[in-house]
Amino acid sequence: MVKSIALHGGAGAWRVRPGVEKSIETIRKCTEIAWRKLVELNNSLEAVVEAVKCMEDSGYLNAGFGSVPNLLGERELDAGLMTSTGLIGAVAAVKATRNPILLARIVAEKTPHILLAGENADKLALMNSLPPLPPMPEVVMERYREVLKKVFRDEPADYFYKALKTFVESNGVFHGLIQKLIEVYDTVGAVAIDDRGVLAAATSTGGVILKLPGRVGDTPIPGAGFYASSSVACSATGIGEFIIKTMPCLRLGMEYESRRAPEDALRSIFNYVEKNVGSNTMGLIAIDKDGKILYGYNTEAMLIGYVVKGEVFVELKPEPRIKIIHDV
Repeated sequence: MVKSIALHGGAGAWRVRPGVEKSIETIRKCTEIAWRKLVELNNSLEAVVEAVKCMEDSGYLNAGFGSVPNLLGERELDAGLMTSTGLIGAVAAVKATRNPILLARIVAEKTPHILLAGENADKLALMNSLPPLPPMPEVVMERYREVLKKVFRDEPADYFYKALKTFVESNGVFHGLIQKLIEVYDTVGAVAIDDRGVLAAATSTGGVILKLPGRVGDTPIPGAGFYASSSVACSATGIGEFIIKTMPCLRLGMEYESRRAPEDALRSIFNYVEKNVGSNTMGLIAIDKDGKILYGYNTEAMLIGYVVKGEVFVELKPEPRIKIIHDV
């Protein structure tokens, strides 16, 4: 068997995102940490949880400490994980837990449930001595203030934001809060395989900036934001509503089950996505049972980290948008 790991820091319009260099440094650091964990413990679940926790703790990516606020300035966090052995757990709309991925693991390993949400999920975190969510870092507050300052100056470009703006304009309680939503869908995620052949996936997010309070996206939904089967592990990022509609991670697993080649499987997924919900909507990373690393996105760019022959690589570039790394 072969060990392999890949991380993502989100897909979207990275040109408008402040702190890009810090985000790249974070992905490099977290990839190195997770790879060491995979080598030392030979445990793919430990590796992806460590990777996502590292990204949650950074303050520069939209997960955990760095999560963006909703329309009312609150943070509501989601996370999910799954392994090819059948372990699965997720949390949604938690407000007081620094590392939702650790809480998702508790749900998976210590409860009879798959998904817990809201304040009672936060209570479970408290019962298990998980660290609380600190106040927002200044870089996130600056981003939030900038969006609010530009209320209604520009016309949102895509369906998701147009629909949200229409809702806000028709509801007095929200009116005046939105002008332009920044198109960076920077959920974080990790996928890995260990020498035992166990595949694992983990995903975490603060959701889309200025989302409606109570909104839950794809991240805690198995088959949408994360998925692991005996053939492939997948973590997705993008506009959550569109990811839920198309279920790209589940579809990738189904493509593998039909014995399609990795390149064909990935292209089939994105052909389906673009046909049904359009372009500039999502990206994903995956690892298959042979250790091959796959990624694809239809946004401007996607921040990705992975390891080949013990060397860490970090990519943030517009091309190629679909890639298979065979020799890991």
